[in-house]
Amino acid sequence: MTDFWVLLGPDFAGKSSALARVRDEVGWQVVSHDDAFLDAHPLVRTLRGCWVDEALRHAGTRYSAELVLTVLHAVILHQRDELLRRAGTAGPVVMDSYYYKVLAACTLLGVTHEPTFAAWRAMPQPAGVVYLDVPPEVTWQRSGEGARATAFEHYGPAATRDGFVRMQRDLRGAMLAEIRDLPVTVLDATAGPDAVLAKVAAAIGAPRC
Repeated sequence: MTDFWVLLGPDFAGKSSALARVRDEVGWQVVSHDDAFLDAHPLVRTLRGCWVDEALRHAGTRYSAELVLTVLHAVILHQRDELLRRAGTAGPVVMDSYYYKVLAACTLLGVTHEPTFAAWRAMPQPAGVVYLDVPPEVTWQRSGEGARATAFEHYGPAATRDGFVRMQRDLRGAMLAEIRDLPVTVLDATAGPDAVLAKVAAAIGAPRC
């Protein structure tokens, strides 16, 4: 299998922008479930768009945790399948968050199904993880003070500053705990986009022991 790296970080850390530039300017392959990367996969885009926010808002009431995670599993499988399709191709593959962020966020929100989590953890693991570190107070501002935040990104029924900041702080700890056995490079991602792109490219392009 082609080596791959995961670009990870909190919500509104700038992962999608960095990934687009990694693809367009550096020339590396990118796998993502973000809408901007799903033109060739409208089914995944539709599934994600019509399901995730509604499902998480009503997990445990309208929908069981198992049902919610069954659909999220389809999105994670799409990323795995895209990775497998790139087996043997030249150059690194950079994956958006993989299952790490989804697993951590669902756990914090009480949406858990251990057989699904076990299936995710059994998937191929990356050569390394690059973590874009941005304080939650900064990402709160980037979210339009919650205007663009989804139910996946904050505690409570509505996006408040306290619920968002607490969730994002907990999310950082949960994600770093999930990847603790992998090579991890933590980058300060509060700098301008050019500086962040250079840091990401250097971290992924650096020789691995």
